[in-house]
Amino acid sequence: MRTTATVAAVLPLLLLGAGCSAEPERPRDARPVAIATTSSDVPLTPQSAARAFTLWTVNDDLARASGDERLALAWAADSQRAVTAAEYRKAAAAGVPVARHSYGRPTLWVPRLDGYPQWFVASAPRGRETALMAFVRSSAEARWRLSLLAVPDRGVKPPKVEIDADGYAAALPPEDQSVLIAPSLVAPPQAAVAEDGPGSYSARVLKAGPYTTGYYTEKEKAAKKAAKEGLAYTSMFTATSQPVFPLRTEDGGCLVLYSLTRDVSLTQKEEGPLDVPGELAHLAAGELTGRELHVFSSLRFAALVPAKASSPDKTDKSEKDAKSDKSDKQEKERQKVAVIAEDGTATRIESS
Repeated sequence: MRTTATVAAVLPLLLLGAGCSAEPERPRDARPVAIATTSSDVPLTPQSAARAFTLWTVNDDLARASGDERLALAWAADSQRAVTAAEYRKAAAAGVPVARHSYGRPTLWVPRLDGYPQWFVASAPRGRETALMAFVRSSAEARWRLSLLAVPDRGVKPPKVEIDADGYAAALPPEDQSVLIAPSLVAPPQAAVAEDGPGSYSARVLKAGPYTTGYYTEKEKAAKKAAKEGLAYTSMFTATSQPVFPLRTEDGGCLVLYSLTRDVSLTQKEEGPLDVPGELAHLAAGELTGRELHVFSSLRFAALVPAKASSPDKTDKSEKDAKSDKSDKQEKERQKVAVIAEDGTATRIESS
């Protein structure tokens, strides 16, 4: 039926903004060697974090080289589990090996933490790109797992995180009020701008870019294309309950890593078969029928949140009036959250 064909024509738009890596695959003749893993109540230090990072990279490569999804999932947590599962199943469906990655020497941002969960963030070269990676350890008996990963835009350098004399990074509480938006509350305004565009109230605190207003522009174009085919297109972003990873930057702001989910749906006028294109076939358990096709994606981000601006000095009105309009606009842009990194993929598909 014609509706089936048009669904397939529009569906590639669902994958826009789901993140992709330009990194070349690692040569497949390189053979990883497994590292024995033990769990004990080891204090979190820059040295123990370095060992944890090395342990993870070797075992992740071992899993990828052997196509062992169970092993890969044993080293993943939170949003990374769904992304990892989708990556392995897509490779299996296509009959190709899972892509392997080669990580360079990381910059580690390790906070001083008491008790569990423990966490740290790594900024590591990966081919021609940089990966921002958050690792978590839930208990003394647990291993270190990758919680999320985001890749900065090309040309974007990682921020300067505040480091003390002993090499520890300054972590912020998720509800910290010294920055423009508390780290735990960065995701909802981003979701609002992605859905409602520059007219959203939240656009006052978020810089325009591919992961804010860009998502909105993408959605509008996709909706117009779908309408021409007799379909209704919607895109919804939702903040998650998964952990956030906030670190104080040298300028008084913070770098925060966090995740969002996205539900993109296409609705046809009549119930019937829903044709799923090849790039999503690994997510469908057999033939799908109904009126609506939903594609759920797990997206991960890193954002720079500026320090909260101090209250203006009302007595210095002459100095304020002397500023140019251009300077005012530049200052306002500096006082907005910038989403600098993203990664993710479609992880689930449903029909209704």
